[in-house]
This record gives sequence, C-alpha cells and structure tokens, in this order.
Amino acid sequence: METNDIIDQYKNGGASLRDAIKTLRTNISFSSMDKEIKTIVITSVTPHEGKSTLAVFLGLAMAESLQRTLLVECDLRRPMLQNYLKLRPPYSLLDVMGKRATDDIAIIPTKAKYLDLLSAAVLANPVEILGSVRFQTLIDELKPKYDVIILDTPPLGSFIEPAILASKSDGTIIVLKTGATDVAAAQAVVSQLEKAKARILGVVINGVEASGGDYYYYSYYDDDGEKKRKKRKRLGKRRRLRPGRQKRTEKNVPAASKLV
Repeated sequence: METNDIIDQYKNGGASLRDAIKTLRTNISFSSMDKEIKTIVITSVTPHEGKSTLAVFLGLAMAESLQRTLLVECDLRRPMLQNYLKLRPPYSLLDVMGKRATDDIAIIPTKAKYLDLLSAAVLANPVEILGSVRFQTLIDELKPKYDVIILDTPPLGSFIEPAILASKSDGTIIVLKTGATDVAAAQAVVSQLEKAKARILGVVINGVEASGGDYYYYSYYDDDGEKKRKKRKRLGKRRRLRPGRQKRTEKNVPAASKLV
C-alpha cells in the first residue's frame, strides 16, 4: 500500500525497504566507532536518483532508534523535503539566516517522533549562504540538540554546494541509480569529494531489485576518505550502472547494505 505521504510509504513499503534502510543506519553506526558521525551530507550525481527520499527514510530510521534527528533542506534550488513530508512551515532556513526567525521557531516536528525538519525556500544562488560562516555556526549550535543532522543537498554533478558542505560534515553518502548514473560522472563526483577532503562513508545504489541477486556495488573507505577496495558487478563496455536481475515485483529498494 502506498500513499502520498512519504512516512506512510516508509512504513508500508515492505520489509525489504525497511531492512535496507536499517542496515544503512547500522553501517553508519559502525563507521562512527572511532570518529563520531553527527552531520551527514546526502548527495547524488544527477537529479532524480532518490537522494531526498533516502534522506527522509534514513531520518525515519534514525528516529525509530530513538535518536533525535534533524533534516535540513540544503537543496535550495529544488527543495523537496517539506513537500514529501506534507508540511508547510511558516519559516525556513533563509529566515533563520536572515535573522527573521530563530531556529527554535523555524524547526518544526514531523509526524514521526524524534524527527524534525528545517525547510528552505527556493534560492537561485545559494552558494554564499550554505558556504558562509553563519550557516556553519547554525549547524554547530544545533549539534547539542540533536543526535544526527542530515543535510539533503543538490546533485554534486551539477552544483558545488555538496562539496562545500561535505568538507565541513562528519560524513557523506552518495546516492546512485541503476540504469541512470553515468560511471564517469560518478567517478568525477567521488574525485571532487576527495579533493574537498570529505569523509565519504560510501555509496547507496537505488533502484535495485530486492531479490538479493546480482547487485554487488559498493566501495570501502578508511577514515581519511581513501578508497581501500571495491567490489562491483562487471560493467563491460556499458557506461551506466546496470540493474540486478528482476526476480520479484516488489518495489525497488536501495542496496543500503552495501554501504560501508
């Protein structure tokens, strides 16, 4: 059963979906044993790869584990979180940055316990705001109030903001979509994050069938962001990620267990 409410989609999306997201949550927890991961940047290579959906689903999974979680809308060119959550906040991130509202007023609860949202309005050129000292100060001030802060950012293949935010965050997750993501473009995104000295937690492959078939796409990184080894399905001469074998009709879910 699916509804227009993304929280209901998560709850009614089937065991495979919830298990994949919970595995993602667990792997992030494992990654934070030596170094705390409190701020997480979610980005993708191109639009429509599912990054905002993953950000909400991960936030819900974190909240289910009783972690106080904040979703921050950082895709100011195409903000989608408030639409997905069916919320209409009276104030946004831009109001906080412009000192027209405090964060206590602008941040609102979702209908999921322990999950809050700081939304944003559309802004044509948000680089100066998201890269400002004031924005980083705001995030630093919010850290004591939350266990996890998830920043939903635009596709790094098109805009620079994710690299700026990733360089100041505790970890970054890249969302790719099978059959849609160009391999060379994905490699360029990873390279850009490495140049920004971002801590890449790993890659989530979206649009993979839940059958558990041929979908070994993942990479390992150490704490310095250096790729240690990778294991992926052979791509041959194709230049796009290929989906796994379609054995079930169940809704596609992220291969979240492949994140390290």
